[in-house]
Amino acid sequence: MSRNISVAICLRCANFRIKNIPCCHDGKVRFPNLAEAPGLLKELLCSNSQEAKHYRQQIREYNAALAFASMGAEIKAPPGTGPYCFHIHGQIYHMVSLLSSNERNRPGYGQLYISDSSEARNRRMENIQACLHSVMEKLDVILRSINPFAESYLQMLQLMQSNPAANVKMVFMEHPDLDLRKYNASSSRTEVAAIFVGELAANRDICIYPVANSYKNISPLNQCSDPMVYPVYFLNGGCSWNSNMELVEERRSAKRVRVT
Repeated sequence: MSRNISVAICLRCANFRIKNIPCCHDGKVRFPNLAEAPGLLKELLCSNSQEAKHYRQQIREYNAALAFASMGAEIKAPPGTGPYCFHIHGQIYHMVSLLSSNERNRPGYGQLYISDSSEARNRRMENIQACLHSVMEKLDVILRSINPFAESYLQMLQLMQSNPAANVKMVFMEHPDLDLRKYNASSSRTEVAAIFVGELAANRDICIYPVANSYKNISPLNQCSDPMVYPVYFLNGGCSWNSNMELVEERRSAKRVRVT
């Protein structure tokens, strides 16, 4: 897509949006307030330092290197010359890795957050050489310290190590009110996930297995999908949008309408 995109501030929800494209259905959808951005993110987005300038120029590469899940689609460039753009054919899909890689696949995505920090950074730099090692190190450190998805992968590894014969799974919840009582006692919970010994959770929850032969498709409707795919925009791992949000009707009515 062209980089010359006109943006504006929504007068109802005060968020940045693409001009002439509604973001909150004219105020009928109320989003929770965003958490305060970490100081590192503010510095990288606003500073004039060489690291910050490089980060803004290569932000897609940094995001791809640090993502917990991938974004994929059938992409075709249109014929002719002009500003860079592309066509997406069919549906955009997301994929998530298992906890551990097998012999055929190199570690990637969430798997790197259970590796040693220096080893994980080296693998990322091998895959995407356009990034600066110093910036990658800072981002890796802050994600491991404040991001609940990184914490969740590490907790799953710890539960597996303490229960080596058990069938351990981790679920990133579609909705934030997941009831842990339906799982076995050997369970723990982070801000965004439940790690448990038991059967698979239902519906669109994202389930992470210890080992399998391939990556797993995940639903874009899951509230965890965006922060897993775009961690540089969600350093805190905040989950804002979900399919259970309600429209706010101005007229008096007892009817509740879900966002679709």
